[in-house]
Amino acid sequence: MSTILDVLGVLLMVSLGVVALSLLLRSTEVTRRLQHAKSELDASEHRAAMLQQETAVLQQDTATLRQEVELLRAEKIVSAQQDEQQKIWLDNQHADIICLRSELEKRPRITRKIYKILTLGVSSTGKTSLTLKWANPLVDLGMIQGTKVERYERTVSQVVQKEGTTEHVFEIGDWGGERIVDAQQALIVDEIHGMLIVVDLGGKDAKVVDPARIQDQLLEFQPQALQYFFGPAASCKSVVLFINKSDLLSGTPLEVEAQAKSLYGKLISDLGKYASQVHVQVFVGSATSGHSTHHLFSHFVEKILPKSAYDNQLLQRMKVEATPPRAPPPLPMASQTVPLQQPPPPPLHRGPPPLPQHTLAPGKARTS
Repeated sequence: MSTILDVLGVLLMVSLGVVALSLLLRSTEVTRRLQHAKSELDASEHRAAMLQQETAVLQQDTATLRQEVELLRAEKIVSAQQDEQQKIWLDNQHADIICLRSELEKRPRITRKIYKILTLGVSSTGKTSLTLKWANPLVDLGMIQGTKVERYERTVSQVVQKEGTTEHVFEIGDWGGERIVDAQQALIVDEIHGMLIVVDLGGKDAKVVDPARIQDQLLEFQPQALQYFFGPAASCKSVVLFINKSDLLSGTPLEVEAQAKSLYGKLISDLGKYASQVHVQVFVGSATSGHSTHHLFSHFVEKILPKSAYDNQLLQRMKVEATPPRAPPPLPMASQTVPLQQPPPPPLHRGPPPLPQHTLAPGKARTS
């Protein structure tokens, strides 16, 4: 009996041990599961926090995108308004262009006919003063400086015809004394209609006639040099020899003219050899006082400009300049002395007052 009880006790102890072991294993498993569940919970909480942060960032990005969308929308509206304004402006411009083009088509076409005149001479003969004196009588000669090459344009006439208006223009080339060789080349290359050769009776600030200077200028325009001005290719129609600074001579205008022509008789004779192919004219005068300068414009008009190019204003001007001026009183001889009680002699006649003409416009030039 006791043996049975002992066996039962052992079995009971074994059973209790098995139960205890089973409970221990289950408890360990539960603990492990609890730890795993806690770990999962912590991970879930971490993911939730991350999701919350990402949500906040997304919300901020969404707000930024909304602002950008609003800005783009506003810019689009402004751009559309600007495009509309530009379209209106372009439409107006197009309408103006059409209107102006229509007006231009109604206006007569203007064409320019250029007549080139070449002015040349040695340095300090008064070429520029003389050129401006006949091309623009109102010019201030005190502002003139020496030139290398200067070109001036002066509208001579405007002839209106059915097919349009033709503007006749004198282009006056003023060549410096050191550029005479280039001027000779221009006569060959370009179509030159007129030539103004300027010589003088004395140099700069001269008080009396300078024979040595006259001789130098005669050498400058000796026959060997003149032949290059009147070669076969020359197109010049009129040559004017202007003997400048006549106020260095004394006597009546006729006496002064005779003396000046006598001093330059050799050059006048050499130029006369070409009278069969070109018109040669000699003037004696002064660019400073204006004596004889008023004849240059009418002379070149008469010899260069075709009669069909005359307009009413030019005809009136030519009629006025054709009126002979009143001869001035004779000047005293250089050897005579004027009594103190007598007033000084009047200056040489300056010619008739110039009529208002077209404005002289400097052309393209190279100045010194």
